[in-house]
Amino acid sequence: MSLLKKENWLTCLFLTILTEGIFNLILAQIMDLYDKKAWYCNYKYWLCAFLFLIFPVFIMFSVFQLQIMCKVADSLEVPGKEIYNNVYIWILLLIIPIIGWIIIIVLIIYLTLWPSIMLYNGNGEKYIK
Repeated sequence: MSLLKKENWLTCLFLTILTEGIFNLILAQIMDLYDKKAWYCNYKYWLCAFLFLIFPVFIMFSVFQLQIMCKVADSLEVPGKEIYNNVYIWILLLIIPIIGWIIIIVLIIYLTLWPSIMLYNGNGEKYIK
């Protein structure tokens, strides 16, 4: 059973909601989207963050999860890639209080749920091996 098939979109949506978006990390693994030379594969960064404080690990994991959510959304051709693939948009929304933060929350919900809809459209079937 491949989770990327069109008929399994409801299962993916249920798992995404149940795991609060962490399921997108599993989708990235199934779609082979992890870069072996990226910052998140270097154990030294994680070890340094763990040794200093727990808070940097939380920030690093949040950035990692957001980056992978954007990669999954881009691979499944979720509309709006000009917005969610631009790092400067995320930084700008993070800097602007209240309104920017609300838009970040809406954008994260969008990036969490919309890949399941694109699986319903059949965009994930090209990644089935």
